[in-house]
Amino acid sequence: MNDYNYIFSKNISTLFYLGFFSKMPGTLGSLAGLITGFLLIKYFSIIIFYFFFFIIFLASFNVVRIYQKKVGETDKSEIIIDEYVGQLIPLIYFHHSYKDFLIAFFFFRIFDIIKIFPANIIDRKYSNYFGVIFDDVIAGIQTLILMLTLKYYNVFLL
Repeated sequence: MNDYNYIFSKNISTLFYLGFFSKMPGTLGSLAGLITGFLLIKYFSIIIFYFFFFIIFLASFNVVRIYQKKVGETDKSEIIIDEYVGQLIPLIYFHHSYKDFLIAFFFFRIFDIIKIFPANIIDRKYSNYFGVIFDDVIAGIQTLILMLTLKYYNVFLL
């Protein structure tokens, strides 16, 4: 394996070593995703956000795969690109107020930690790059669905 590919993959998988600096690396990854999403939407446009999300989503599978080839096929705690990607998902629709961002962060962290069906199955059965990324993608989709449901029923949060 090319050392440059490994170094690049390690940087992206760990969000430039942010995954190594905390007892709660997943929360840092989610917070980084939230801040990035906020900045992209505020200073650019939702189209740029969608493009960025699409590129990061696709690239995350490859960089985690390359990184895991070197460190082993487990969901290492320093790999936080998955939380980053998952946190961006509810922002696809909910990005109009600070409250949207905070609620999306709160619910995503809950779904990511408790891993309800089908995220729990993915987390248990797949320790490779697919499982690492996809359980957080599911948590992001679950967050989006919950927020859409709360909005539909005019729950005071949204």
